[in-house]
Amino acid sequence: MVAISVVGSWAIRAVAFAMKLDAPPSSFGGFNVGLSLPIPLVQLAPHWYAIFAFWFVCASLALFGWQAVRALNAAGCSSLWPVYAGYGAIALVLTFFSVTLSIDGYFYTTFARLYGVFGINPYELASPIPTNDHVLAQEFQLLNNPPFPDPYGAGFTLLAGLVGRLESGASLWTMLWTFRIIAVFASLLTLAALAHVLRGAEPRERVRRVALVAFHPLMLYESGVGGHNDFLMVAAALWSYALVDEMPLIAGLLLGAAIAIKYFAAVLLPFVVLRAARKQLVAAALIVVLAALVPVLCFHPFTFGPPGEATLAKVGSSLSMSLNWLLALPLLAAHAPDAKVRLVQLVIGIAFLIVALISIVRYARALCNVEIFRTITALLWSLPAMHPWYAAWLIPASAVSRRWALYAWWFAALSLLLYAHEAVLPTSANHATFIVVTIFFLVAPLFARFASEPVANSRGAGSHPNRAAGPN
Repeated sequence: MVAISVVGSWAIRAVAFAMKLDAPPSSFGGFNVGLSLPIPLVQLAPHWYAIFAFWFVCASLALFGWQAVRALNAAGCSSLWPVYAGYGAIALVLTFFSVTLSIDGYFYTTFARLYGVFGINPYELASPIPTNDHVLAQEFQLLNNPPFPDPYGAGFTLLAGLVGRLESGASLWTMLWTFRIIAVFASLLTLAALAHVLRGAEPRERVRRVALVAFHPLMLYESGVGGHNDFLMVAAALWSYALVDEMPLIAGLLLGAAIAIKYFAAVLLPFVVLRAARKQLVAAALIVVLAALVPVLCFHPFTFGPPGEATLAKVGSSLSMSLNWLLALPLLAAHAPDAKVRLVQLVIGIAFLIVALISIVRYARALCNVEIFRTITALLWSLPAMHPWYAAWLIPASAVSRRWALYAWWFAALSLLLYAHEAVLPTSANHATFIVVTIFFLVAPLFARFASEPVANSRGAGSHPNRAAGPN
């Protein structure tokens, strides 16, 4: 898998730069600017060659990752250290991947530089920023000046500012690599949290389940190459759930930290509170207070005005590669009023709330982990725009629950198909392909899930919430 990472890095980069011959700057400005960066960004390409190479690399990682899980199981491995070491080695190599397909790393480093070095509030970017900073000059070629304001939680912005301050004299490449390392470290914490949740399982089975997550292609690529802050959120949220029985106050602080990184983590709050309430109502109440207090305190250094409000509105209304997008396409094609498009979002949002409410009620009765996965899945289906790394929110289900394991594994793996919309120029000819890719991404995991049901039943797994399975 290390060899796949090295060869894949070289191959995707070579294919991307070869396409420059068919990409004059006058017509493919974004593509050429992306390739000029310290870690070249493959976006808005004239052809599909680079994304095909990327998918081949991810499929290869998936195949060999699957085989690694089987090999560990066949060898009777009962220690988690080979899993941690294996993931760490592969992910470390991936942090040196020579290209990226996501623009997010450049936003992270921009906000880190703005806040950590110059003390500029990244939530209030309404006018051009006067600076001769060589790092920001590189960033603004891609992101414009002013860049899109910070859409992340204040907890992450504070961390980014710390990175910016510590690396004030570093190159842009070094800052990008640092965020990759942070994501890899967060992923190791996620694996440790999974191991803690599964501590009651038979040792060999626990190793197999954790390995299913560790060697998943999305886990490897999006942490090592994408360096996304979602892994920080998932690590904090999963440790919160893992520790709520033993240390509810720590669990509340961790959940607050997860929410402060990305507000979507709040979806876990009712489940953590209900679990804590089974032992002590006071602890449950304190968790609510801490989970709300941490994000508020993190936001204390910042102000939030019209630019920040406009940012949240834009993020909440941008449709791409999602169920929202698919259902809104006929309205968009007919140039329907924006209110009708937002009505589609409202209906899907209400559907999510209904699913979440039912899951919370059912969880209160039996503390069944499946209800958490059902709620997260409903949240992902309800998003206006779906990006591959969002599937990291569901990937722990690959280890914990048999009922959702196969679905979660394939949902996360196939989410890597969604890079098509970012890596290839969205022409009218490519638009139909984007639609097919999105439908396949949403539907295929359902077929995998229900096709496996007879097999699961024949093995006597039933629907026990703490039984897990994946590709094997």
